[in-house]
This record gives sequence, C-alpha cells and structure tokens, in this order.
Amino acid sequence: MKAILFDFDGVLIQSMEDHYRGWKKALKRYGIEMTPDELYMMEGQGIKGVANEIGRKYHLSVEDTGEIMKDKQKHYNKIKKLRHYPNLLDVLSWAADKDLKLGIVTGGTRTRVLEALDSFGIQDYFQTIVTSDEVSETKPSPEPYLLAATQLNLEAQDCVVIENAPLGIRSGKAAGMKVIGITTTLNSHHLREADVVVGNFTDLLRTLKKLY
Repeated sequence: MKAILFDFDGVLIQSMEDHYRGWKKALKRYGIEMTPDELYMMEGQGIKGVANEIGRKYHLSVEDTGEIMKDKQKHYNKIKKLRHYPNLLDVLSWAADKDLKLGIVTGGTRTRVLEALDSFGIQDYFQTIVTSDEVSETKPSPEPYLLAATQLNLEAQDCVVIENAPLGIRSGKAAGMKVIGITTTLNSHHLREADVVVGNFTDLLRTLKKLY
C-alpha cells in the first residue's frame, strides 16, 4: 500500500443526511418519496447522475429532472453543515507519518471539496483530488480512481480505496484496487462487494495498519 484514496461525501465529511434532506424537499413537489437508503445506494455518481437515475425510475421529463437537480442543490446549500467524522484526523496523521500518498475521489465538485478541506484545515494532507469536473465517466466507472492513481504516479494495486456506497466500491474494484467499505451511511450488507468492511475510523485505522 502506497496510497489511500478517499471518497468524499459520507467518508471524509458527514454530509449524506443533509444531501438526503435536500433531495427529499426537491422531490416532494412531484409526489416522490424515497428512503435514505434508496438515495444512498445511488450516491457516488454526482448530482446529475443521481437526478437522471431518479428521472428514469419515476418516468420524469428531462425538464422536470433538471428542475429537481436545481432545487436539490438550492435546498442543500441552505441546510449544509461542514463536519468530519470522529477520528478522521487520526487516520490522516498516521498516513502522513508513514509517507503514504492521499487522494480524494468524488462525484462532487472541486469547489465543494476545497471549501470543506479549507474549513477543516486538512487540505495539505492530500496530493490529488479527482472530481466530476475532471472525468468523462463517474462512478461506478473505474475512470475516477484510475485517474487518481495516474496523478500520484502509482499503479492501481498500490492504492487502497475507502468508500461508503456500492457504486464507489464497484468503481474502486473495477480499477483493480483493494476497497475498504465503511458503514457511515449504509449497513455492511450493502457494502458486501468491498474487500473489508469497517464500522468507524478507529476500525479503519486498525485495518490500514494491518495492510501497511
């Protein structure tokens, strides 16, 4: 293991509940109700990918799908709170001490990532950030994780991925990387495609030390 690649929402920051509330408000005017797990299972492909999947599922027009996407972002921006998970900093400082390279691979935008990293004061830990702005295909395509490995001048097998949702797990696995699932938003059953599943960042650090 020479690098750790983190998903962003639901892994580095506690944002998934806020995202769900944003989607819930945006969908209400169309009479659509979705459970948190339903939306979390779609997570990882970016707001456009999620909106398009919802549009297909509920047979919405392109116009309505676009409106839902705009409304969701508006609601999310009003309610979002920037906070990271307990013991995240322990993982980052251990990795830095071991000279491991760190990256972020997300379906979100670079602006959102940089805002959070600056707020937490942890931007210097990361050597690369891959967002939906840089790739032609989002998760579950392997492209985002392969791009991160390329930017770090590493082979895929040198990288370990940390993910909280199935689409991200599939993306990392398709890239040829070892994937650790973390049950911040979904239970272990939903993350069963990962190589290992942990419950929190204390467990994650313990697992990473074994892999090092």
